[in-house]
Amino acid sequence: MRPLKFILKWGFFFSIWIAIFATIALFYYFQGLPSLSDLENETGQQLVRINYSDETLITNRGGVYISEIAYYELPQNLINAVVATEDRRFFSHHGIDIFGIARAYSVNKKAGRIVQGGSTITQQLAKMLFLTSDRTFKRKIQEILLAFQLERQFTKEQILAFYFNRAYFGSGNNGVGAAAKFYFGKDVALLNLNESAMLAGILKSPTKYSPKNDRRAAEKRADVVLKAMIDSGFLNEKNLAEFDSDPSYTAYHAQRFYFSDFVYGQFPEFLSKKGEAEKLISITTTLDEKIQKKLEDILAEFSEKNSKKLDKSQIAIVVMRKDGAVIAMSGGNDYQQSQFNRAIYAKRQAGSAFKTFVYLAAFEKGLKVDDVYEDKPINIGAWLPENYENRYLGSVTVKRAFADSLNSVAIQIGRYVGSAAIIDMAHKCGITSAIKKNDQTIFLGTSEVSLLEMTSAYATIANNGVPVIPYTILEIKNDKELLLYQRQSSGFEQIISDDALKNIKEVMREVVLHGTGKNAKISSDVYGKTGTSQEFRDAWFIGFDERYVIGVWIGNDDNSPTNKIAGGSLPAQLFGRVVEGI
Repeated sequence: MRPLKFILKWGFFFSIWIAIFATIALFYYFQGLPSLSDLENETGQQLVRINYSDETLITNRGGVYISEIAYYELPQNLINAVVATEDRRFFSHHGIDIFGIARAYSVNKKAGRIVQGGSTITQQLAKMLFLTSDRTFKRKIQEILLAFQLERQFTKEQILAFYFNRAYFGSGNNGVGAAAKFYFGKDVALLNLNESAMLAGILKSPTKYSPKNDRRAAEKRADVVLKAMIDSGFLNEKNLAEFDSDPSYTAYHAQRFYFSDFVYGQFPEFLSKKGEAEKLISITTTLDEKIQKKLEDILAEFSEKNSKKLDKSQIAIVVMRKDGAVIAMSGGNDYQQSQFNRAIYAKRQAGSAFKTFVYLAAFEKGLKVDDVYEDKPINIGAWLPENYENRYLGSVTVKRAFADSLNSVAIQIGRYVGSAAIIDMAHKCGITSAIKKNDQTIFLGTSEVSLLEMTSAYATIANNGVPVIPYTILEIKNDKELLLYQRQSSGFEQIISDDALKNIKEVMREVVLHGTGKNAKISSDVYGKTGTSQEFRDAWFIGFDERYVIGVWIGNDDNSPTNKIAGGSLPAQLFGRVVEGI
């Protein structure tokens, strides 16, 4: 009996110590764990919803917030696809899956490498929402504890909804709502079987299996998902064909994120200190979803058609209403490769597109469109400016000189007006960048400006001489729909005389009808000006019709020469396509 008594005695004490150590360990691992009320309500981070002009979502930035896609909106095929590939026993386990871990260990040992994970959807959600990606023992234990807490506090349906709204689906898309629109141009509820399988497949490796990066790899992965759905009993292989239809990829290239990044960086300027402390901010922007999509489709088609000529050149474009509202934008060819917004932040030489301000200042001083100048070589000290292809036409009208973008005449008119008057006119129209004083090269556009400010400066002409400030935000509200900011009219007065307006529009119309911008000629009345900087480094076309003001720029990020792209070639063509297409 003594040995048994000894064992019972020390076993009892040992159990107590185990319990004490376990309690201490649990206390240690629970330290620093977030409250699940953060998930149910809001986190300490501010969430910013950035919406199109019709208040549909562009993207969320900042903290985590309760699901924007409800569980009932998720197609059953999408739910089944994710459960089949990520966590087959999701609806029966309580946060961790012992059988899943054992299966993954067996499969990985047999393969000699990690080919299958053992984390449940609940564990993935815990890691996604609250934990770092550190691969430490403490973090793994905390992940399991959080998974148990999630399962205890939320239903399976809520957990899945949280998961789908926070998971990363590649190509800059957080949440299934953004991914469905990005890849397939449709709402989540409208996804078909193959599209659902493809989205589920992306989760394993968002970069590798994004159909934008590698369509073939994405399709192969989708086939693996479909097979998993059959193995799990969600699909009948005999009936698979009747559900099967190829995903209809859209031409989205994430250009909307260039715009939303700009808005996200800009919106705090419009809020008071109290507004900055709001947990949820909802921003209604000027971006028009239909026009933005049309612009992206046009750009995708145009870029593919002209890929050889474009080579590494980037395209930036701004579509603006006459009052300065930016309704569509592209800041570059591929947001995933480069988030630098060339439409806003790139400062480049405007070339002949700047001549508009030279002529405007001259029209204000009394210049007429039928006045005659001698187009001839000009020497100004050491500066020997030349016409394009060193071609001179002799006696020409002002109208012809502007339409053909004759440098020698622009310099003569610039010297007649004076650089101070030209700089003043450019600034009054909306050019905010510094312009070199006492430098006659500005007559040919050597000052560096952004596409956004050039487009808004041309909008002043389209807006009957009333200056505009480009804007992207209509209103900002908090989660209680309380208005924190609402845009008001700028209230500017006309700064260009009626006569000067009439003359500048007449010569801008001639550019499109018979001048350097003939490639932009379309059925409706359009007005514009081409621009090409030295050695074809920058190519511009900026113009407007009765609806929109549109600016196009093409160039290389390293400021190297393009493949001899002039403003009257690809930029003018693209301008015409956009005007007709939107």
